[in-house]
Amino acid sequence: MIKIGIIGFGNVTWNVHLPILLSRKDIKISWICDPKIKKKKILEKKNIAFFKSIDNAIDHEEIDIALITVPYHERKNIFEKIKKNVKGIYFEKPFALNEAEHKYFSKNFENYALTVGFQRRKMGVVSNIKHIIDQNILGKPMEISIDFGDIHYKFDSYRSDISKSGGGIFFETGSHWVDTVLFTTSAKKINEFNVKKVNEDNLDIESNGFFKIINDYNHQIECKFYFTTLKNTSNKISYKFNNCSIDLYLFEDEANLILKNKNSKKFSILNEEKFNFPCSSLGVGALYWDDYLNSFKNKKRSDISIENFLLTTKLIELFYEK
Repeated sequence: MIKIGIIGFGNVTWNVHLPILLSRKDIKISWICDPKIKKKKILEKKNIAFFKSIDNAIDHEEIDIALITVPYHERKNIFEKIKKNVKGIYFEKPFALNEAEHKYFSKNFENYALTVGFQRRKMGVVSNIKHIIDQNILGKPMEISIDFGDIHYKFDSYRSDISKSGGGIFFETGSHWVDTVLFTTSAKKINEFNVKKVNEDNLDIESNGFFKIINDYNHQIECKFYFTTLKNTSNKISYKFNNCSIDLYLFEDEANLILKNKNSKKFSILNEEKFNFPCSSLGVGALYWDDYLNSFKNKKRSDISIENFLLTTKLIELFYEK
């Protein structure tokens, strides 16, 4: 039985992590820690102890893994308090602003014992585009475009303060998309990074950028991105090959791969459930947790072990140092 302590009890924990962990027979949620008591009666029915103070939580029961979902600016304080009391940590994204911070959180832990919640790596459509690229089915991708825009994205609460959020739309949301691209292309290096940004209250609200990927097969792939809160966009990742292109959609209600030839003829695999599965936040989250826990128990690295997110952190660092 693996004992888990949850630090931070917001919407992501309530809607995704908690039901997944409660469904597993090999997991015990020893305690939850959050300054605000929410849904206390439900937690009491599940016999889950609840604490406002992390010190009291740690003293209550020793745990194996900590799930940290608190806002970015609270991470270091929490980490310092628990790092000697746990064997593994699952960090919700966003994780780190630079390489030094990444290594600060990961040192003194086994690689397989830490992960970051870039859960889209486990979506069925993401796994399949990675397979298509790895197997060279359509040849190597020549160019990739990332397009995300949402006028309803809110910079409220801690996200409205640069000292608390760490960054704007790129750090909070864009990091998911770029991590997906780096993962699906088996990227090992980034070159020629450049970006133009629009800031508001020191937070990036729009960015237009470019970089080149060198992957494990020594292929060079051009990648451009556009993230904005000023308008809605198509919200997709487009992979352009020599004779066709594939559009990847990451939202669960339209998780899909659409193949197009040069004449714009389309082939959609939307109805192929096995190809798309999993696509819901719970299904993807459950598979992600399963892979992480298997790595933790078997002491073996996987594609969601902490070292495999370092290039994503390096890209974030390039973005915010410009």
